[in-house]
Amino acid sequence: MNAVAEPTNGSPTTTDIVCDEKGTPGGRHWTGNLDKVRDDYAAIRRHAENRTIHVIERAGQIEIHALDRVGVLVLPSGRRIVLRTKIPGIVLLDWLAYLNEFPDIQIWGSGGNIQSSDSWQTALARLFLAELEVLTRCHLRKGFVPMQVDSPNVRGRILTNRLSQRMWRLPSIPQIVRGRSINTAANQVLAMALDKLVHFQSDLEAGEKCLFHQLRTDWSEVSREQLDQQSILQTSVAAPPDGYRPAIQLARLLLTGASLDPDRGVGGDTFTLSLSRIWELAVTRMCDDLASETGWQVAPRSTSIRRWDDSLGPDDPNRSLIADTLLRRGSDRWILDAKYKRGFGDESRSDRFQMCAYVLGFGANRATLVYPFANAGQPHRRTLMSTTFGGAAVTIDAIALPMNQRPAACKLMLARQLKANVN
Repeated sequence: MNAVAEPTNGSPTTTDIVCDEKGTPGGRHWTGNLDKVRDDYAAIRRHAENRTIHVIERAGQIEIHALDRVGVLVLPSGRRIVLRTKIPGIVLLDWLAYLNEFPDIQIWGSGGNIQSSDSWQTALARLFLAELEVLTRCHLRKGFVPMQVDSPNVRGRILTNRLSQRMWRLPSIPQIVRGRSINTAANQVLAMALDKLVHFQSDLEAGEKCLFHQLRTDWSEVSREQLDQQSILQTSVAAPPDGYRPAIQLARLLLTGASLDPDRGVGGDTFTLSLSRIWELAVTRMCDDLASETGWQVAPRSTSIRRWDDSLGPDDPNRSLIADTLLRRGSDRWILDAKYKRGFGDESRSDRFQMCAYVLGFGANRATLVYPFANAGQPHRRTLMSTTFGGAAVTIDAIALPMNQRPAACKLMLARQLKANVN
């Protein structure tokens, strides 16, 4: 089914390629002639190889499908692939806040800056604009930074290499001194993040677009050249100036694409979020938060890996069982495996066998598939197998948690499951 084309910021003739996240009820993908994406074909294939999207080609036609990554891919022509999520944008930001990847969303809950219908990337852009506008009026400041100067008065570290190359500049001596400048690491991070919003202009309202252009003028004197983005991100996040912390957190997400996966989709023109990764981290975090209440402790990550006896080495991924979350309570072991898909009630054969392997490999008493959605009218827990192994009772089951109702509701339901005695 073809997506509705909408104008983008690239040019009046470009249109967004809009796809719904895999598993969205009635979801749509994009279909068109290969000639329509000729200038962007190589980039589209690269994103497909990275499993950011799924591409099907047949008889001169190309289909683009979303997977479990949502957000925006900016193509070389300026056209965008918009990967829409079935979870409201503000809810996704709430999950990022819960995982400490986002400022506390509650501080903006009543401000009217974002709406429940916003995509997560649009909500993020709007929040950053609002926060940066306040920072520009109230907190923007210069700071002491290393600066290269040529001066006859020695006040810093002499640059001997430059001095030997340019003797004719004497008596001025090239040196590095500390001086006050607008080009602090924190300001540079914010300026670079502001530039990223050009990808989302078409999603902003008229007043927000005016604010965006005004802020770009206000921040035009901050240097963006020859910057090590990773280095200044680490510097600015570690010790932000007073009043800068929320804006810096938002800027980091804009610059890294809000990606929790360091190997794919980080920054640049790939601005996507891995929902599978968020769900895996969230399940572990909720279990950890509930440890004192339920008695189930999250085992160290090093103990959540069981290698097959014929593994080629400690880094052999093809011969390793890696549990998302391993819980311990006394001598009992419980494996939770986060499955970000709509499989609850129709659990696949491979997922069921995977749980059996976990029971055998880790000596677990229970192995549970944890889904983020349940179909209407279904119970939130299903027993898939109840048996004995090695003289002990073993349960393999599946549970569904309400991810789209935010972390608090999910954690409440998970607590009930962790406290239940099912064996």
